[in-house]
Amino acid sequence: MKILIALLLFFALANPLPAQQSMTVDAKRDIDISRKMINDKRNTAIAFNMTFTQQEKEKFWPLYREFRDAMAKVGDKRVAVLVDYADNVDTMTDKLAKKLLDRSFAVQKEMISTKQKYAGKFSRILPETKVVRLMQIENRMDAMVELKIAEGVPLME
Repeated sequence: MKILIALLLFFALANPLPAQQSMTVDAKRDIDISRKMINDKRNTAIAFNMTFTQQEKEKFWPLYREFRDAMAKVGDKRVAVLVDYADNVDTMTDKLAKKLLDRSFAVQKEMISTKQKYAGKFSRILPETKVVRLMQIENRMDAMVELKIAEGVPLME
């Protein structure tokens, strides 16, 4: 079950995590493949749903890659929390549960902060209507990934 949860968690990330001792080589390979797939889907969704001038396009894609790298680093922290949860789900204590919950809230705050920071950066190269549309696409993609993760993570006993 731990590997299934980890695979679902890593599906949301764009960049590989540092090696985890509890992960097998096959699981890491599968995770890397899943990450590539979700990254490709994000890029396709943006290309299909956004229209850019040539000047906007030249500035957008490098900044977008920077944004996704920043989000992946935050996502790595989230995965670490969920892997800790998976590693301890059968022997969970109140103290550890509280610690994991606090870490989870901190990661959520960092995700929002990172999105806000990059929305400001995107606003310097795109009209606000395009920035809002971009964030809507990102939020929809995130929601789909969150649903898949939620399906694979068991509720606390």
